[in-house]
Parts: sequence; C-alpha cells; structure tokens
Amino acid sequence: MLIQYLIKQSRKPSGLVGRLITNIWSSYFKELSLWAIKQTTIPNNSRILEVGYGGGRTIKNLLALDKNLDIHGIDISKESYQTARRIHSDAIENGSVKLRIGNVANLPYQNNDFDLVFAIQTHIFWEDLKQSFQEIYRVMSNPSTLIIASEKEKIKYHMTDYGTSSELSQLLTSIGFSKIEEKQNYKWVVYVVTKSD
Repeated sequence: MLIQYLIKQSRKPSGLVGRLITNIWSSYFKELSLWAIKQTTIPNNSRILEVGYGGGRTIKNLLALDKNLDIHGIDISKESYQTARRIHSDAIENGSVKLRIGNVANLPYQNNDFDLVFAIQTHIFWEDLKQSFQEIYRVMSNPSTLIIASEKEKIKYHMTDYGTSSELSQLLTSIGFSKIEEKQNYKWVVYVVTKSD
C-alpha cells in the first residue's frame, strides 16, 4: 500500500506529501537535469517547453544559461505548480518563465510552437505514451529537438510498454520524428530526438 501511494505521489504530487516530494525533486534531479541539458545546443532566444517541471530544477538550470530563453512549463500537479512558482517568482514576474497546470496528452499550445522540449524523469509516468508524444510532436517547430531523460532503473520499474530503447525509438519514428540518438552513463539514459523534414 505504501509503495503504491508513493508511486501515485510521483505521478501526481498532492497535499503535504506532494509538497515535500516536489522540494526533494528540485535537489535530487539537479545532476540529471544538467546532464540532459548538455546533450544539445541551446541557441539564444530559444522558445522552450518543459513537460513535467516538478520542483522547477530544469527551469532553474536553463535560466542559469543566461541566453534570454522563453521558458514554458506544464505539469499535472498543483503542488508542482505552487513549488515552481515560488522558486521562480522573479522570472515569472519578468515574463521569461510561464507555468501551467495541464496534461501532456492534451497540450494547451499552438502547433509548431517550441524550438526545444524537455521531458526529464516524466515520460515513465504518462498514461498514454503515444498520445503524449504525438502532442509534443504537434507543438514542436520544424526543425526542433526533444530531450527525454530518465534513470534507467525507473524505466525498468515503471514501464511495461516501450521500456526498451528499440521499442521507444520505433514509437517515436512512427509518430514522425526523424532521428533518435541515445546516450547513456551508468545510471541515466537520454534520448535526443529530432523533428525535421
């Protein structure tokens, strides 16, 4: 029962436990986030979407690049929203960060809207992986890049479908992505996924 409760909280943090989890995430995923960001070139003035911003760590790392980025974030959790808004209140006030509550399977953004999308330690929790990636593909500009990163052990634990690199690559290719590059270290995996003609 406790394990199932914690998994539910990981999918969608809520209440006091949810607030605690989002604050822990901000510290715990710092290095994974930094590693994922280093896997691609981020030009100045890029328009970026983070799907599942959690405690706001990746947004913080992106802001630290000082590249005048237009950063948008969406997360299913009200607790994540409140945590990230508190951490990034200055950036939200000056307009460089814009956060929403919402579901990746139904993104509230226009077609061809973003130069770069990050999904860090989140795709393992999506209920409809195919629909979610189709939505991400829809809102990505052409050309653009999607960065998917996760702990390997979490993929093994949470994903019964598309849990292997070949299965995930086949899914992404079937949606229309033109290139999937995989990089690994001893505990993390990142996919650098390209949308282009």
